[in-house]
Amino acid sequence: MTADVGEACRQELHRLHRAIVDWTTGAVPNTEENFAAFADSFAPDFVIINPEGVAETVGAVVPRFRARHGERAALDFRIRITDEDVRFVRDQLCLIVYQEHWLHGDAAQSVILSSALLQMEASRPGGVAWRHLHETWLKPPA
Repeated sequence: MTADVGEACRQELHRLHRAIVDWTTGAVPNTEENFAAFADSFAPDFVIINPEGVAETVGAVVPRFRARHGERAALDFRIRITDEDVRFVRDQLCLIVYQEHWLHGDAAQSVILSSALLQMEASRPGGVAWRHLHETWLKPPA
């Protein structure tokens, strides 16, 4: 069970970042169904501490993201995930640490070290709910 939870969380990590790229590049149409691939991923009490050290709730993050559809369409934008490390699994919870490399073409525009607390929840996209995310700049955008 522990390996299954860790692997499900690893897969969810990649699924959500694909959804972020698809939404912000406009690779998917601006529909409720496509937006739900992002918006429905978070527990009601989700909190992110962004790289600037500001804590935000799901109620702030999700509506702002809605307006970002297609904003990176002309940038050849991608997110590459590296250094994934499932640090802790207990019951249905998983702590995973990873790096996000935000790329425009082949050039890394920024690198973020992230720690995410995820929980198995069948009703969420990928079967996993994001509960907490803490991000730290390794390479801030220029």
